[in-house]
Amino acid sequence: MRRESAAYLKRIYKTICSGWGSPEHQAEAFANAILAGDLLGKDMQGMGIAMIVHLMQQHGQVNFSAEPTVEQDGGNYMVINGNRGIGQYVMTDAMERTIAKAKASTFAVSLVHNWHDIGCASAYSRIALEHDCIGILTVNSVSQTAPWGGRELKMSAPPFSYACPAGTAPPIIGDVSMSGIYETYLSKAILEGRKLSSKCVIDPFTGELTDDPLPYIKHPEHRAAPMSAAPVFPNVKLYVMNVFLEIITGILTPGGSTCPQMEYPGMEVLEENPGKQLTRGGGAFLMVINIADLMPIDSFKAKVDEWVCTLKQGKLQKGFDEILLPGEMAQREEQDRLENGVPIQEHYWNGICEMAKELNIDLESLR
Repeated sequence: MRRESAAYLKRIYKTICSGWGSPEHQAEAFANAILAGDLLGKDMQGMGIAMIVHLMQQHGQVNFSAEPTVEQDGGNYMVINGNRGIGQYVMTDAMERTIAKAKASTFAVSLVHNWHDIGCASAYSRIALEHDCIGILTVNSVSQTAPWGGRELKMSAPPFSYACPAGTAPPIIGDVSMSGIYETYLSKAILEGRKLSSKCVIDPFTGELTDDPLPYIKHPEHRAAPMSAAPVFPNVKLYVMNVFLEIITGILTPGGSTCPQMEYPGMEVLEENPGKQLTRGGGAFLMVINIADLMPIDSFKAKVDEWVCTLKQGKLQKGFDEILLPGEMAQREEQDRLENGVPIQEHYWNGICEMAKELNIDLESLR
């Protein structure tokens, strides 16, 4: 498999985004966020999201030079309009604004609407680590799962991410979806000619669970491949949490949308509705806690280290080699990819080459 250095990929992403019309600081944020997905082993939330942004760019869905505007400023909270800008910049900007608020008021919250796909959620929550803060982020999106007991696509699968600083231990970085799988995993299984590892998709006609994704995705080769079947929640507890995340993103956010109101950015939708502006980017909830206002930061980090050490010294379950904290494996993957290059799937690289060709970018000149 092709491997390329992180520095090279960042130059590619930044140059492409600039070619789409973004100013330098926005292209920088785009490149950093896409690369974060690549480095953390979340390829579909890195280079895969770049494919979606490209699709949106081709159909005039994104304002690549838009600056977010603050619609409400309540002291320790903000409501931000992304103005249909690129999600990577909008969310980076929102997290930086929220951090600044938290530094002045200990706790700060931002609600963001009117933006496009953000990709890897932890790319933004971990910005808070640079400021010795705890960062939290969740966003809702288009319909990707069914409510507990249902069979129709009625709910999104909001990623939930948090980042907590530590001392000598690695920072604790959670980044999960409440749903069992995304549509991208169904597409990947189809492209690889295999079934899913379990019966985790609900047939919309029979209501039965199946492990065969083939009938439910028409264009698995596209990153934005709409599906007609709903992945099931692994358990009711995750469904309960998913409902809450939908409330604080799609409903609580002024100007936000719940997923039934949003339109999937699939090829068919865009080609059948030329010129139509899709309803995208339902709502985002960001929260930052300035630890130093509550206790000395060194004391906090020492307590985290001590707790982590206690957890890791526990006895192991059968079949486990070690006890891991959230984000630990991803950070190891990040280090490996920084040292040895980022592995790139062929269809993603072909997509990058297509973008470069459209913009007359010589990829070799960026090495």
